[in-house]
Amino acid sequence: MKTRGFTLLELLVAISVLSVVSVIAWRGLDSLVATRERLEPEVDETRAMLVAFGQMERDLSQVANPAFLGLASSPVNVRPVDGAMMIEVARVAVAVPDRATEVQTVYYRVVDGTLVRQATPPLPYFQPSSSEAIENARLIGNVRSMDVRVWRTGVGWVPAGDGAESAATPATPGTPAPTGRNQPAPGIEVTLTRTDGRTYRRVFLVSA
Repeated sequence: MKTRGFTLLELLVAISVLSVVSVIAWRGLDSLVATRERLEPEVDETRAMLVAFGQMERDLSQVANPAFLGLASSPVNVRPVDGAMMIEVARVAVAVPDRATEVQTVYYRVVDGTLVRQATPPLPYFQPSSSEAIENARLIGNVRSMDVRVWRTGVGWVPAGDGAESAATPATPGTPAPTGRNQPAPGIEVTLTRTDGRTYRRVFLVSA
């Protein structure tokens, strides 16, 4: 029985087809890698934004009850510091097994283009903390500014920092806390403006 192999022309055609398929596959893979490299920074930024807003939401959901802890003013205070807005939250610290309930103060502010969360150590009661004891966490970079509005029942959203919110300070023993003044706003709106002009807005409910 006579066997027949491939001719030179058939081999050349097969090699040409494989070459074309290889070029198409390489271009597809190169395009996929380029797209991934282009989207990776945006994915990282989106992840950082979600983490920052998620942490802010947790802090505001654990706001200390002013009546229970005897605070003379609101546990959520928004005011300008060094020309930029700062959010100050007096919150109940994360529970630790076999330990009594502790409290801490958390600050959100933009420092050198970065949204920073600063937190005092958990303590049995509110008291001033040294700058060395405050924990600093860098959340989002390339932030130009942070704008905050608060919700006032019967009025709507109003700019923060007009004196309506005051820092959480212990009340004088035997003196009842001022009615209404120590209650936090039911909600706040935070708007972050990036250096590239993009803005991110989130509304948070305040639980106390």
